[in-house]
Amino acid sequence: MDKKVAIAGFRMAAAPDLETTRERLVFDLSKGLLDDLGIDRDAVDNFVLCSNDFMDGRTISHVFLGPPAGGYMKDQTKVEMDGLNAMIYATMGIISGQYDVTMVLAMSLTGSQASPYLYTDYSLDPTYDRQLKLLNELSAAALEAKSYLAANGYSEELLDVVASQNLGNAAANPGQARRIDGVSREKVKASPYYYEPLRELHCYPPTDGGCAMILVSERKAKELTDKPVWVLGMGRSTDTYFLGDRDLSTSLSAAQAAERAYAMAGIKDPRGEVALAEIMSLFAHQEPLLAESMGLLEKGKAAAAYESGETAVSGKMPLNPSGGPLGGHPLCASGLIRAAEAARQLRGEGGDNQVKKDGVALVHGQDGVCAQQSAVVILGT
Repeated sequence: MDKKVAIAGFRMAAAPDLETTRERLVFDLSKGLLDDLGIDRDAVDNFVLCSNDFMDGRTISHVFLGPPAGGYMKDQTKVEMDGLNAMIYATMGIISGQYDVTMVLAMSLTGSQASPYLYTDYSLDPTYDRQLKLLNELSAAALEAKSYLAANGYSEELLDVVASQNLGNAAANPGQARRIDGVSREKVKASPYYYEPLRELHCYPPTDGGCAMILVSERKAKELTDKPVWVLGMGRSTDTYFLGDRDLSTSLSAAQAAERAYAMAGIKDPRGEVALAEIMSLFAHQEPLLAESMGLLEKGKAAAAYESGETAVSGKMPLNPSGGPLGGHPLCASGLIRAAEAARQLRGEGGDNQVKKDGVALVHGQDGVCAQQSAVVILGT
């Protein structure tokens, strides 16, 4: 990119039930982040909020979130997708030269106030898929899992391996909502089926939460942080709307979004240059599926990579060292949290889950059934 944009700071929150209001959550995230950086709202040029009217149960939902975020009498925009798309949109505003400092803030209390699995039903084709009442987020993910396993000759054991690794990482991350000590493959396998082959611990848990992030121009980065994490590349892609027209054994949207982000960042060999990846894998099978699609794991060799420890925190290609969405998935905020977790790693603040490998970080976010839309951001120091 011609102009440099950096993450100057971030704040995250996640729990099964935060026992708060939307407005209070937004205020606490925004004010806490501004205090961390030693600035006030007057230093922020632009606010990009990320929430969803349908999930919030009210139209123009961000109108109530702007003031507690500090965005009153400021430029303010809303992105009604996953938070990584909001980050990309905010980055574009800084690249354009219009802004120097932008706050991106994504949140949801859907985990405690409704069943998050139900919302995706209403994004299905209303004239056919929805009327049959066979497809929903979980059953579609199960079809995706079956397709992926069958196409590559993997057994269902792969899902237990992926879930136990992610839940183990989440247990060591104090910022995660679902923290279970001593999660073994056997414990994962003993959890009840939702839709075969997906079990409870293969799936993301209902989660309240949010994330606030300050993005800055190169000039402002020098003033606000001594640990800037730079946005090196970005890409987005959307696959076809109809689920039956897609090859669910892979992800075209993730492959295309990653290809565009790699090109912008100048990455020729993802497996050699990427030090870690924070992937918005809502179900256990999606982590290897998306990693293969984005060139982080060799196609058809994911099972061997997990068994050898390649994807562990200490491995050659650490995937979701934070624990990923299996440890907590606040709708709208999950992709932005992945970016904050990746930035935390690059700043050397990963705690017990700190990756030792040098290089850049890949961040992935998704929207729609079975990752219909993907966003990819490359971060580096």
